Amino acid sequence: MRDFIFDLYNTLIDIETDEHCEAAWAPVVEYFAGRGITADWRRLCYEYDKCTARFGENAKSGVFAYPECDCVEQFMRIASSVGGNITTADAEEALRLMRRGSVKRMRLFEGTEKLLADLRGGGAGLFLLSNAQSAFTCGEIEQFGLKNMFDGILLSSDCGCRKPDTAFFGMLFDKFGIDKGGAVMIGDDLTSDGKGAADFGIAFIHTDGGAAAHADEILKAAIYD
Repeated sequence: MRDFIFDLYNTLIDIETDEHCEAAWAPVVEYFAGRGITADWRRLCYEYDKCTARFGENAKSGVFAYPECDCVEQFMRIASSVGGNITTADAEEALRLMRRGSVKRMRLFEGTEKLLADLRGGGAGLFLLSNAQSAFTCGEIEQFGLKNMFDGILLSSDCGCRKPDTAFFGMLFDKFGIDKGGAVMIGDDLTSDGKGAADFGIAFIHTDGGAAAHADEILKAAIYD
């Protein structure tokens, strides 16, 4: 059986978010106010975008082709930019609050659990490689009952790089001893998932509309000589 490397968002979990709206930042405004930090939601959103842009500029000279930031650190900088000082734990909670407020839709694609169970029942290795922030993604993985479905999970915020960086793929394969010859990347994004897989030298199945919608193709690819 092959080893399958799954993307998470819009592959297994159907999601739509908006990080540039009042609903996303109002909970952070209230949370910061409880810690003596005063700022309206537009200012916090502006500082968030500024931190992201600054990270992108600074990361150009880094070691990774596709660097990834840790948004917990970004939230600590956001608090500092509006005259506050928060702990790492405070920043993690503020980030989770923003995430929950930003979500417009989040659910498992229908058939996801069955697909993963069928692959696992057939002896396939299942791994998760996601461009995601561990501060909230770990909780969402558990929320949808996916944690125990995988033999290994790697998130970009923990690694300093993201798909399609071959370094990110290499970290997963080295950590869990995955054989490239029998591995297949499953994902919805032709750049981060498709290009990343091609550059790393593994097979790829494009699953626009969710992996479960392509279950027949994936299950057919599970067995090979």
